[in-house]
Amino acid sequence: MRISSIHTQKASFGYDKKLNQELKEQLSEYPDRQWAKTISTLNSYCNGIEANLKREEKNTNSTRYSDYLDIFLSAKQMLAGFVEITFENLHFADREYKHYDDEFIKNGSNKRDWRKEMCNYLLDWTTTIPQEKQNKSAQNTKIRQTDEKADTKQSEQEQIIKETNKAEETETQSLLSLLTPKSFLEEYKPEEQSPKGFMDVAGMAELKRDLQEGIIQLVQNPQQAQLDFEEYGKTIPKGILLFGPPGCGKTYITQALASEIDTPMYMLNISKAGSHYINMTSKNLKSAFDEAIKIAEKTDKPCLLFMDEIDSLGFDRNSRMEPDDLKQVSTMLQAMDSAKKSNVIIIGATNKYNLLDPAIRRRFDKRILVDIPDTESIAALITKNLQPMKKGQKLLSSPEEIQIIAEKLKGYSNSSICNITKEAALNAMRRDRADIEVQDFEKAIEMTSEEKPDRQLYMSESKANTRKIGFN
Repeated sequence: MRISSIHTQKASFGYDKKLNQELKEQLSEYPDRQWAKTISTLNSYCNGIEANLKREEKNTNSTRYSDYLDIFLSAKQMLAGFVEITFENLHFADREYKHYDDEFIKNGSNKRDWRKEMCNYLLDWTTTIPQEKQNKSAQNTKIRQTDEKADTKQSEQEQIIKETNKAEETETQSLLSLLTPKSFLEEYKPEEQSPKGFMDVAGMAELKRDLQEGIIQLVQNPQQAQLDFEEYGKTIPKGILLFGPPGCGKTYITQALASEIDTPMYMLNISKAGSHYINMTSKNLKSAFDEAIKIAEKTDKPCLLFMDEIDSLGFDRNSRMEPDDLKQVSTMLQAMDSAKKSNVIIIGATNKYNLLDPAIRRRFDKRILVDIPDTESIAALITKNLQPMKKGQKLLSSPEEIQIIAEKLKGYSNSSICNITKEAALNAMRRDRADIEVQDFEKAIEMTSEEKPDRQLYMSESKANTRKIGFN
C-alpha cells in the first residue's frame, strides 16, 4: 500500500518502548527459539525502518521516504499478526494502536501522517483478531482438559497436539491473508458527471454502432447471438483496444458502454496491482484476472474488464530484459487468454500503442484509433457543451458561427475543446454577463494553456489493421 499524501508537523515519536521491552522478555523465554528469532528480527527491522522514516520525514516527497513508508507499514502489520498469534496476553495490536493514536493526538496534527496510517493498519488487527483468539483459546482449553485426565492415553494426547498444531498453522495462513489486498478490481459505478449512456456521447456514430451490434445486443439477447453465430459465424469480440492521443474519449466511451450494457464492468487498478517487489506484479495480475473469471462464471453473463493505460503493464519486452519484467508480460498474456475463454470481455486503452508488446496487441480482436475530432465532430461537441447554458442559446441558433468556432478549434482534443468552451463562457460573463459569442472563443483560445497534441506520436506504425474513429 503506497501512501500518496504524507504530512508531519510536530516532533517525532515512535513505537511503545515499554511494550517493546515486554516483547523482548517473552521472546527470551519462548521455547521455539527459531520462531522467537524470526519475530525478534522482524521487530528490530521495523524499529530500524521507523528510525529511517523519522530521519526522512522532512522530505516527504522523496522516493526514499515513500519506499521506507511502504516497507514499514507492511512489515509492522505483519509483526502485529505474528505477535498476536504467539503472545496473545501482550495484546500487542491494541496497545501499539493506542500508543500511536495517543501520540498522534498529543502532537496536535490535524493532518494525516505515517503514524496515523500505522494506527489504521493496527486497527485492522484489533477488529479482526478476536475470533482468531477465541479459536486458539478453545484449542488450548482442549489440551489442558486432556492433560488433567490421568487415564488419557499417550496416543490421544499426541493426536490432540497434532490437531492443535494444524489449527495454528491454518490460523497463521488465515491471518497472513489479511496482509494482502482483497481485490485489484474496482467495480465501475457512474458518478454525476459520468455518461449515462451513448446518448451522452456526441457523435462517434461508427464506434457506437459497432459496440451496439457487436456487444450490447448480443449480451442482452443471447438467442439472437446464437442465431447470428449459426448463420454468419458472428461472435462477441473478447478484446477491444482503443488507442490514440490523450483526451479524445477512450475512457469516456468505455464508461458509456458500461451504462448501456446490462452487465457489470470492473476496472483493473493498475497503481494497486503494480509493485516494486519481485514477482508481486505478476501475482497481482493473475489474481485480478482470476477474480474477473469467477465473476463472469457466477453471473453467467460476460464481464467487462477495463484496463486503462494498459501499456504500463503490457510493455514491449524488447525494451526491458529483466526477468521479472519478462515474467510480468508473460503472465498477462496467459491471463488474457484464460479470461477470453471464460466469458470476459477485455477493453484496453492506451496513448502509447507502439509501446505495447506485440503479443499483447494481438490479443485484441479489434484495435481502434480514437483520433482527434474533425470539424463536424467539434461542432457537435460545442453544441452539446453549450446546450445547458442559457447564455449560449443565441450562439446555438447560428450554425454558421458554430462552424466558424469549429474551424478555429481544429486540432484540439475533446477534453481541450470542453475546457476552451468553459473558458469562453467565463469570458462572456466578464463582458457584463453578455451572451456567449465567437469572440469569447477566440479570446479563450489565445489565453488557454491547452495544446494541440502531435497525433503522429500516438499513431500505430501499421495502420492497415486499425480503424480511425474520431471522438465526436
